[in-house]
Amino acid sequence: MIRALACLYFSFIFQNVAGFVSPSNSGRSSRHHVSWDRSLNDKAFHRIATPLYSEPPLEKPDPSILISAKPGSEQQDAVFAISAAVVGGTIIFVNLLSGLEYVLPDGWFAAWRDYTWPLGLGLIFTAAGVSHFTVKNAYCNMVPPKGSWGGLWQVPALGAEALGLSYEEFHTYWSGAAEIAGGLLLVASGVGIVDIDPKVPSALLGMLVFAITPANIYMFTHDVEMGEGIPPIPYPWGHAGRGVAQMVLLALFWKLTFHY
Repeated sequence: MIRALACLYFSFIFQNVAGFVSPSNSGRSSRHHVSWDRSLNDKAFHRIATPLYSEPPLEKPDPSILISAKPGSEQQDAVFAISAAVVGGTIIFVNLLSGLEYVLPDGWFAAWRDYTWPLGLGLIFTAAGVSHFTVKNAYCNMVPPKGSWGGLWQVPALGAEALGLSYEEFHTYWSGAAEIAGGLLLVASGVGIVDIDPKVPSALLGMLVFAITPANIYMFTHDVEMGEGIPPIPYPWGHAGRGVAQMVLLALFWKLTFHY
């Protein structure tokens, strides 16, 4: 944008300088002068219209290498292995946070935890819950269809038919509503609006995060795109990064819930 504006500016200067130094009887026709000016303007506006940088399209992996392309038993083994990795990674981050608490001066870690985590995490989950309704289809795409992973996923959607909701909509809506409720309760308890220990909503949100972990696993095993204008996740490292972020999130909720 700066380069384009500079081009426009110098184009304007050149036009006026050319008109000032060139006498009317210089032998060059006014038509040629106008044509030269217009060519400069066209180049300047072309620079504005042309993006300075365009991100190359994300290369999709060969579907045959995805876990979803493996036999059902291998898919199930992969789901169990990923779940174990999430649990193990969470334990590692809990210990890292405990180590940080140990090396910091007395009271520093507790102040950071008690005065910033409830508000920050609560607002994040409230916003995430709202997005379950504003970009519903993106979250519906994340819901594992019943029977996924060789029949392993058999979670019901009780009452979905009576409510006129699809399987995916039902799980998107209840999880979004739970995130909003949990997030608001964590904020309210953290700032003292309600007389509830932040440990309570922290524990509830931690269990919710663990309960919806299969949606993130499904995104990896099937390389799911959320859509709704949300950029696709690079395979496989983008999914691995999301997995690590989930481990950190679970560790934060654990430390916020179980402290003395």
